[in-house]
Amino acid sequence: MTGPLRRRAGPVCMGLALLALVALAAWQVGLIPEPPVFAAVGPAVMPRILVAALAGLSVLYLAMSLLGRSSDVMLDEHESPLPGRQGRVAWMIAGLAALLGLTPVLGIGLAGVIAFVSIARAFNSRRWGRDLLVGTIVSFAVWGLFDRLLGVPLGRFASFLPWP
Repeated sequence: MTGPLRRRAGPVCMGLALLALVALAAWQVGLIPEPPVFAAVGPAVMPRILVAALAGLSVLYLAMSLLGRSSDVMLDEHESPLPGRQGRVAWMIAGLAALLGLTPVLGIGLAGVIAFVSIARAFNSRRWGRDLLVGTIVSFAVWGLFDRLLGVPLGRFASFLPWP
């Protein structure tokens, strides 16, 4: 494989992978039970809309890839990844792992703050204090929205605090 065909192989494979993920998502959405007859809107409406939108975008991406018109920046010889990409990816993964791993231990709020600071570092932020402050405000606001206003129980903001 040479030239244009070789440059298309990656985007075409990505398009096929996206379609496979959409098929998996559609299967999972299909497992959501139907609501009772008296319910106007069931729990599967929004996921179905999202899966349909993702399916459309995936088909469009695959079609553009097959035509050789995908907008992958990595294929442009004038563009290249920024230096230090492995470190940024490591910070991003650490932030997401902290959110998943520390939520049962510290509570959703503090785990969210740690994830926020780590992900901000992945985007080259060096202002730890500002990131902690903004992360705390955003995490507390999201927790308050879901736990207090919408009534979705998320547990304590921080597991060691005496107040919820």
